[in-house]
Amino acid sequence: MPGVTFFPLEDVPFLSLFFNFYGYYLPIFLYATWTATALFDLHIGKYRSIPSKITWTLILMFIPLVGPLIYHMFAARELDVVIRATMIFGGIAVMTIVFLYLGFAL
Repeated sequence: MPGVTFFPLEDVPFLSLFFNFYGYYLPIFLYATWTATALFDLHIGKYRSIPSKITWTLILMFIPLVGPLIYHMFAARELDVVIRATMIFGGIAVMTIVFLYLGFAL
């Protein structure tokens, strides 16, 4: 139907649309990334017992964002420290910037 717009994008500033998108999807992206790398690190860990692996897997799966964050900060062994620190603190910094912008924009 010509002339009909379902969502008038010309009325919304680009930064507002951009940060609203990331404010909604960023926690999902962080959860997917942190959980996948934590499960990979847990899988390649040679010296962990089976009950320890099962416990950490349950924590990672059922406590979103906090479980993988705790795992990467205190229990990860196989991944490089620089990679883990960049992934964790970079994700937290970006999420803080996005949420601060959204808080002040409203």
